[in-house]
Amino acid sequence: MELPPSIAVFYEELIDSHSFPFVLCSAEGAPLRRSNFRNRYWRPVWDGSDAEHTRSAEVMQPILPTFTFHEGRHSHSTWLAEDGTPEVARRARLGQKMKGIARVYDHVTPLMRRQILQALETRWIGSLVALTPSERTKLGEWFPHLHATFRDGQLETAPKAIAISSPLND
Repeated sequence: MELPPSIAVFYEELIDSHSFPFVLCSAEGAPLRRSNFRNRYWRPVWDGSDAEHTRSAEVMQPILPTFTFHEGRHSHSTWLAEDGTPEVARRARLGQKMKGIARVYDHVTPLMRRQILQALETRWIGSLVALTPSERTKLGEWFPHLHATFRDGQLETAPKAIAISSPLND
């Protein structure tokens, strides 16, 4: 799957951090099983942890409780629709096929792919704009390559801020 440049950097750093062929893998380099990834990584990050049920001394606050991969797919499709991406390109991005005769006549073009990447890049920059200065500082500590994105605490380009969208927010 093609990624916008600012997001692709994160995957490149993750791949470069180990010698295994998978981006997200176990300590032995095997792909994570869906249930293993969900229970050990996804749910604790999104739902947070509490002092009574965590083995770690660090209690994490929830980021987006109850959010699922499925909702993430819906949000991704919704964002692409808001950005004017044709249905054929949205479906292809999500690994879906067009229904009926559209499957024969509609095709994804290189221009559509570039428009998707530009729209996602704009959303990424918009999400950085929406952060507080202290959140930007923390993000810069975790991912030093982002320091180049900020100048004097401000983003180099500052499109309109966006919000996280989820089917649960309806």
